[in-house]
Amino acid sequence: MTFGDFVRLSRAYVWVLIGCTILGALLMIGKTTRDPVLYSATSSGLVRVGTNVQSAGEEQGNATLAEDKANLYAFLVSTTPVAEQVVEDLDLAIPPSAIAGRFSASVDAEVNSLTVSAVGSTPEEARDLANAVVEAVVVVAQQIETGEENPREEPLTRIIPLEQAQLPGAPFTPDYRNAAMKGAIGGLALAYAFLVGRRLIDRRIRSAKHVEDATGASVLGIIPKEDALGRVHRGVRGDLGRAAEAFRQLRTNLRFVDVDNEPRRIVVTSALAGEGKSTVSSNIARLVAQAGTPVLLIDADLRRPMIATTFEVDGAVGLTQALAGDVDVREVIIESGMPNLSLLPAGRIPPNPSELLGSLRMKQFVDELSVDYLVILDAPPLLPVTDAGLLSAFCDGALLVQAAGKTQIEQSQQCRRILDQVGSRLLGVVLNKAPVKGAAAIAYGGGYGSYGGYGGYKAEYASREAYSTAGKGRRRKQAKSEAKAEAKAQSKAGSKTEATAAKNADAPEKAAKS
Repeated sequence: MTFGDFVRLSRAYVWVLIGCTILGALLMIGKTTRDPVLYSATSSGLVRVGTNVQSAGEEQGNATLAEDKANLYAFLVSTTPVAEQVVEDLDLAIPPSAIAGRFSASVDAEVNSLTVSAVGSTPEEARDLANAVVEAVVVVAQQIETGEENPREEPLTRIIPLEQAQLPGAPFTPDYRNAAMKGAIGGLALAYAFLVGRRLIDRRIRSAKHVEDATGASVLGIIPKEDALGRVHRGVRGDLGRAAEAFRQLRTNLRFVDVDNEPRRIVVTSALAGEGKSTVSSNIARLVAQAGTPVLLIDADLRRPMIATTFEVDGAVGLTQALAGDVDVREVIIESGMPNLSLLPAGRIPPNPSELLGSLRMKQFVDELSVDYLVILDAPPLLPVTDAGLLSAFCDGALLVQAAGKTQIEQSQQCRRILDQVGSRLLGVVLNKAPVKGAAAIAYGGGYGSYGGYGGYKAEYASREAYSTAGKGRRRKQAKSEAKAEAKAQSKAGSKTEATAAKNADAPEKAAKS
């Protein structure tokens, strides 16, 4: 696992890592709340060699002796005699063994000082214990130095109290900050261990590199996972969404597999069912036909034919009847309704698909039809049955479809071995159903999401068109309102003119009567 894989894994599962970190911190904080409240206090003393000892030697020897004694006294701090002396000095009603584990000591070799730490349930208890321990060590050390085995009026070395313990201001436990930090680190470490372990034992195809390592062939196309491709009819007659540009790139790469000897007979297969080989073969045929090349798509999957259903054509009569000699093969070729794209449905499902597909008549059909068409055969999966291997043996090559996150690496390797055994050429691999967003897209390479950018053009165009349409509607509505207002104004003006004319016409008549 490379550093890049580690980074992609972190990006893919960033919320899982954050959640485990927070959970670990909360669990440790919860555990710490059950710890007793304890205070810690420290006191210190200096270890010095007695000045009246004639055998003390020179100053360097005295310093070395003092350092050795300081280490010995540090050991004495946790012994029973010191605990007994502390109980006696403080007049405690507890056994020495109950407080022996509350003391610890450290030595500063630079100045030969002894620092003692003591733990208590209250600040006063911690302070008193720390001071009492230093005094107890002095007493026990003097007993050792002036004991019966080494009788002296003065001890060879002494402990001079240096700093008295003070009242601690806050307890040192429970330490919630330290507990939270430890829990967070532990939660993060466990999350990484799980994710990395899961990735290492995962044998599914996750990236183009996995495919190339397993098959030794180039990845000609990466088809993003698109809901439209999974629905019947939409895959070839509807909008391909983000997959449109991916299929165009696949078409281009397929043309340049062998420029001098362009393949005219291509078998499209997969390792197992459900990896999208029929969808891939249908859309390759569609896009190649759109480029102006006559294409014949043959449904050679005589066990689970899909082409007739996908293109919504009658597939009752087709390849199997032609192979049986009931009809001429060209008579059962039907138009797809798309320019330059013809279809040869599977026909009736036979009891012996392998024998029919591996027959000499099938080879003759493919050779004959490849003169007028680019022949694409939608074949069964390679691993369950031998049909695809038989077809690949007399075609120009095979295009292997692998489903990201589904096909196992060992299955890809087995497909390559099968094609090599029958002498077929592996033109390349199509990595299908590649995730385009979310954790999978980042964890499995992070590059598939780039196809999402192509969908933006259509969305932008649709938005502009909608805006334009809405603008036209508003303008039409405004024009109608203006026309109505003008007509109303004209109507009023006409009525006023008629009334004036009538009045003028009646004026002479009234004058005559007068």
